[in-house]
Amino acid sequence: MNYCKILFCTTLWAGVLWTGATSQAASPEVLQRGEAMYKTLTCFACHGEAGHGMIRTKDRKKADGSFAYRKGDPMPGFEAYPILAGQPAKYLYTQMMDIFEGRRANGLSAAMLGIKLMVDTTAQPGDLEAIAEYLSQVR
Repeated sequence: MNYCKILFCTTLWAGVLWTGATSQAASPEVLQRGEAMYKTLTCFACHGEAGHGMIRTKDRKKADGSFAYRKGDPMPGFEAYPILAGQPAKYLYTQMMDIFEGRRANGLSAAMLGIKLMVDTTAQPGDLEAIAEYLSQVR
């Protein structure tokens, strides 16, 4: 067995364990709380409505008939912000905590520090977990 195959199998197995493939779905109350906090903390401003990313909602044609952009194209300036919808809840929560606690400082994580004050003053215990659960259920 070569190194790549071993690495792939190990990563796949770790991913199954980490994502909680056997965990139960969150309650409707937790999902509603997560959706409300996603809006309250203005997560949608960078990650889009329901975590689907900042994307164009319709096609736009130029005068010559060619497309200036197509529905689903990323909005300029938001191409690097991750799509959160459908990601595993544990992964989302861990990423949020790593950013807010300074363990992660790559990519656009500095942009999340702009809402840290709002999280610290507005969010209650369990709110970030609820956001992660909500986003994990969005399709």
